[in-house]
Amino acid sequence: MYTLIARQAPSSAASPPPGGPPPITPEQLAALPHDSLGPELNAVIWSLTAVSAIFLALRLYCRAVRARVLWWDDWFLVAAWMAIFGACIVVSVTVTMGFGKHSWDIPLQDLPGIFKVYSVAGTLSICASVWSKTSFALTILKLADVGWMRKLIWVIIITMNVFMGVTALINYIRCWPLDKLWDFTGAVEGTCWPMQVVIDYDIFSAVYSGAMDILLAMLPWKLIWHLQMRRNEKIGVAVAMSLGIFAGVTSFVKASYMPRLQSTDVYDAVSLNYWSNAESTVTIIAASIPLLRVLLKDVTKTIFTKQQYYGASGNTDKISSRLERETNHVTVTARSMHRTRPASQGTEGSELDILRKEGSPSKSGGILQTSNFVVEYEPRDWKGERSDGDGDGPQSA
Repeated sequence: MYTLIARQAPSSAASPPPGGPPPITPEQLAALPHDSLGPELNAVIWSLTAVSAIFLALRLYCRAVRARVLWWDDWFLVAAWMAIFGACIVVSVTVTMGFGKHSWDIPLQDLPGIFKVYSVAGTLSICASVWSKTSFALTILKLADVGWMRKLIWVIIITMNVFMGVTALINYIRCWPLDKLWDFTGAVEGTCWPMQVVIDYDIFSAVYSGAMDILLAMLPWKLIWHLQMRRNEKIGVAVAMSLGIFAGVTSFVKASYMPRLQSTDVYDAVSLNYWSNAESTVTIIAASIPLLRVLLKDVTKTIFTKQQYYGASGNTDKISSRLERETNHVTVTARSMHRTRPASQGTEGSELDILRKEGSPSKSGGILQTSNFVVEYEPRDWKGERSDGDGDGPQSA
């Protein structure tokens, strides 16, 4: 969401203030469309925000269970969701004020108030976008152990925050005095930057942000491909960590809608809100999925194990007998042959921390793949006889 550009628009007012647009006749007004996108806008942004909240909650749950600590990427993602949640609240307030309707269905005196409130939503939306992207970049930064890659990620983080920060700032400094920013009548004296300059810069920052999303989505392939893992496992992890490409796509689509900000009808700019909200929520979802992939694997493995354990026989006596047998857990760990990293650069609690043996110190470095096997055995007495009496008689070991 970007701050809407105040322009003179047709109004149903019979006598507009001096300098305002000419009045239109009742016949002309009746011939114009009178639909509203307000309810649809609320439904879309709140649905996307709710879905992203579910993914974020599951991500934080996985972190709490596996790493038992939240890192900076988690906090940035939480801050991004809080910002988009706040933006949704503000947009809903503007909808109650008339946002989503055509300009001629909104009293001219109400437009400045709508735009002032909406500017807050625009700022929060920009913060949500850049913080969610920063979160994903920090996640990749934790995993990167190559000098050039770490420098590249820092450049991406800094430039995205600078460019998007200017986007948020420019919407407040482009007019002087500030009241002229929301003037629809021309009654306020002052100066403003050319509208096309503001639009062009907003498009540039959106396209740059999308390009950086795609670049960050490609980096996990470089990090993962050298690991000693099965090929399908490498592809699965890399794809899960490359879903940020969809956030890049939403940035490009959002940029294509920005020229609508110049329309004299506020209605035309409503569709931009869909993609602005989607950019942040899709990034939150994409940043959360890598951990959810591990949770899904754990659940699937548990269900499959239970099916194998109980499904083969309906004999409850045998099931009870097997439950009474003692089990021993054997863990086989494969370490990547890539060079190790110090603890400060480890993957503690990161998406790829799922490949490290639980309980192992992060200072050991590297990325580990762990396979768990359950070995069942039945205790025997010193004569070698079975102790559970399953057989027909004594058996030698």
